[in-house]
Amino acid sequence: MARKSKYSSNETTVNKKIWSVALYVRLSQEDEDNGTEKQESNSVTSQKTLLNEFIEEHDDLIIYDTYIDDGFTGTDFNRPSFQRLLEDMRNGNINCVIVKDLSRLGREKIQTAMFIEYLRSHNIRVISVTDNTDSFNEDDEFRMDMNQFINHMYARDVSKKVRYGYRQKQKDKGVC
Repeated sequence: MARKSKYSSNETTVNKKIWSVALYVRLSQEDEDNGTEKQESNSVTSQKTLLNEFIEEHDDLIIYDTYIDDGFTGTDFNRPSFQRLLEDMRNGNINCVIVKDLSRLGREKIQTAMFIEYLRSHNIRVISVTDNTDSFNEDDEFRMDMNQFINHMYARDVSKKVRYGYRQKQKDKGVC
């Protein structure tokens, strides 16, 4: 019997499940590092490279499409490519979503956790490459939950710092 990798389905190599994959890449405006002359940020390019290298290492993963939301926050799901990804999932074109890390999927912990649980219930797998987690691996469930909590706290911390910065600028200008 063939060895099973962490990222392969529960079937043997002979009957290996082939996963139709959505690569999802997101970069918020706060993290943006692109200049006016560039078409996409360095981070988006880096994320795509990482995800494609991961795909090359797994012959059971076939890319259906790459979805990129460059300049969109992860605190909600109102992103154009994310919405297109959802539509492709509803149409049965995708049964696996791969992200660099769970924060790319979403930073709001409850909403993101509910989304991952929704995907699990519809037999759609989520792999987070740098978090080294797979929603189809029960052992990774706790780590995925912890990563979502950390992402949520990071978003809250950034929000507080941005508000503080604006208040400080107003004070410096004598507005408040």
